[in-house]
Amino acid sequence: MIVRLVVGVVLTASLAAVAAPAMSAASADAADSSVERQVTGLGDRLERLVATNDPTRGPGARHVTALQLPERSVTSAGVERLRFGNRGSVAIASWQVGGSRTGAARLVGVPLRTPDGDLTLREAGTHRLAFGLEAGHGGPVLTVHRLGGGR
Repeated sequence: MIVRLVVGVVLTASLAAVAAPAMSAASADAADSSVERQVTGLGDRLERLVATNDPTRGPGARHVTALQLPERSVTSAGVERLRFGNRGSVAIASWQVGGSRTGAARLVGVPLRTPDGDLTLREAGTHRLAFGLEAGHGGPVLTVHRLGGGR
């Protein structure tokens, strides 16, 4: 009887050890896919904003969006950060999932300007952002800032 119990415990522990990395990878995939899907959709909307509007000095065309950063759970690794910035003269979003996996996507083919350098979201939950199209010294510039009431 004790031998069966010991064999059962050893077998259960072995199965858990084998399954843990797969569960970790699946939870990272879930968080990564969620952010990538949202950023891709946002990029499509920002491309339309730039293509269909003229940049102005001061307030002009803008797009308000809400992004949901997944929190750490059994099914999601959680998002450590989502950053909006530039790569050259192209606006990009980059993110980090579960402390190690990173991703990046092009948002729109114009530079991004924020009030204080890159805009970085770190807290899980809903974040409301406003993107605007303005006339810069070298051409159109996309601006972004957080809207009040969110995290």
